[in-house]
Amino acid sequence: MLRFLTAAVAALACSGAIAQVKVAVADLAYKDTIREAFSYESGYRKSHNSGAMNYSGGMGSSNGHANHSSSSESAFVKASGELTRIEYGELRRFTADIKGQLVSSGAIRVVQARQYTGDPSEALFNVRERIRQGDFAGADYVLFGVVNSLEWRNDVQPVQHTRNSMLLYSLEVGAEFSLINTRTMEVRAAFSAVGEGNDNKIWSSGAALTPNKARVMQAVSRSLAEEVVRQLGDQFSVGGGRLAMGEENYDGSRSPRGPETAGSPRKVRVFE
Repeated sequence: MLRFLTAAVAALACSGAIAQVKVAVADLAYKDTIREAFSYESGYRKSHNSGAMNYSGGMGSSNGHANHSSSSESAFVKASGELTRIEYGELRRFTADIKGQLVSSGAIRVVQARQYTGDPSEALFNVRERIRQGDFAGADYVLFGVVNSLEWRNDVQPVQHTRNSMLLYSLEVGAEFSLINTRTMEVRAAFSAVGEGNDNKIWSSGAALTPNKARVMQAVSRSLAEEVVRQLGDQFSVGGGRLAMGEENYDGSRSPRGPETAGSPRKVRVFE
């Protein structure tokens, strides 16, 4: 699909039919609930003693006085339970291949987005405000993704008719994406995508195996990028897609459509 898309876009660009749009790809944002168990014990004991004695005597008389007081205090506290906190952040490992796929399409120029530097909070997901603050300066559109699932698996399955086992180490990342017009704040495409990667090895008793996490994450990134570009091409397109060639220019003006024939480039689905 990518080769077809690239060739079609190149032909249209040479004819002056379309212009490249600029897209900023934001790092994948996430919001996670962290639960942590805690146990706390504390105790103390204190005491206080005081005393006084006065005595005088002479010439057959004597006087005496004595005082004594004491006090003690002790306490012990023990508590246990679970603490819940919300963690916000960005994954900066899974967008490079998305950018590469968009660049390879020939229809899109990728603009580098500014990393979020504010306090980790819900503000991370406020795309409208981040656009106003210039986080995606120079971009016509922002591709904004939010992670909704991330799961590592480390399974072991026996290999039939042998004493060996298969180590199944995998990662699956799911995210929801929106393509947002930085001028109108309109959502031009919205979809979910999943990237997967795995590293499977035969394991025998006594062997020490270390999964190749780098290769797994690389496979996830490439898989996710392919799915994102495929779905983006289905929704954000011209000539049969949601935008029709010649109906809308990138400056917001409108121009009349010309006649369409069976071999017209307008029949080709490409990125806006």
